[in-house]
Parts: sequence; C-alpha cells; structure tokens
Amino acid sequence: MKKLIFYLFSLIFPLSSALAAVPASVSRAVKQVDEAGTLEVACTVNGRAASMTLSGNCFHLDLGNAHVYFDGKTQWSYSPADKEVTIIEPTADELAETNPLHILHSLDKEFSGALVKGKPNTVRLTPVSPRSQIAEATVTFDSSTGWPTEMSLITGSGRAEFRNLRFTPSK
Repeated sequence: MKKLIFYLFSLIFPLSSALAAVPASVSRAVKQVDEAGTLEVACTVNGRAASMTLSGNCFHLDLGNAHVYFDGKTQWSYSPADKEVTIIEPTADELAETNPLHILHSLDKEFSGALVKGKPNTVRLTPVSPRSQIAEATVTFDSSTGWPTEMSLITGSGRAEFRNLRFTPSK
C-alpha cells in the first residue's frame, strides 16, 4: 500500500510540456510546482487524511499511520504502530517511483498523456514502457488555480484515489 501511495504522489508532478495534447492548466501546474520553494499538499488518500511537504529534492509524507522522509539521498519509512523504521538509499529507478519531483524530469520519456473526453481539465497518463510499475494515472485540474484536485492511480499492486487535493506553495 505504501508503494502505491508513493506512485500516486509521484504523479502529482508528472506534467511537462512534452504532453502536447493536455490543456494549458497542465503547463500552468508544472510552472507553479517549479516556482514553489516549499509545497504543502493536503488531501485524502483512499478516504484517509494525508499530507506531504516538498522542498527541492526532499519530501515528508504523513499518512497518519506511517511517515516517509527523503533527504535527497536516504529515505526513511516509519510505522508508529509497528515501531519500525526502514532505511534505504533508493536507486534511480526506486527514486523515480517515490520522489515526486524526480518524475517531472523524466516524464517526456516515460509517459504520454491525453485528454479524457467528457471530463474537462482531466488527463490520462499512460507509461511508454510496458515494464512500468504504473499502469495508468488520471489527473483532474482546477481550471482557475491550475493545481491538481483529484488523482487516480492504477499499479500492479492496486488502485489509489487522491481526492480534495489542496496545495499551499511558499517561497
């Protein structure tokens, strides 16, 4: 479940000018992410409250029952219920799966996007490689702010739904 949630957060930012078929709100979201010094994200993940703080190549993900920290080199996952910490130095592939900002730099090679008919400001992202851990992602954007508001992610290990996404950037 933790990996599925990482995949979903990694798709908050996989929006680049390489996706020519997507609405202008996608380009706007990418620009906003690039310009944000620190970005706070509040949402519900599969119906449970969650939050994430992003700054540069670092992030903290608070899932309530688990926390994940990444300092640009080392990643720590902490489960209070199990009183367990897992520490790894992710490979480039693992980082691409878990680090939201890392995905942004490789999107043009790894995903393609298309508008979803009948759903304004909604984009479906599909991997270019059949070996991708992410089978499909659907992202809906707020037309006035440009930030994503809902996301759905399908991976080999299941499906995750992010709803009520609220972004608070600060310099």
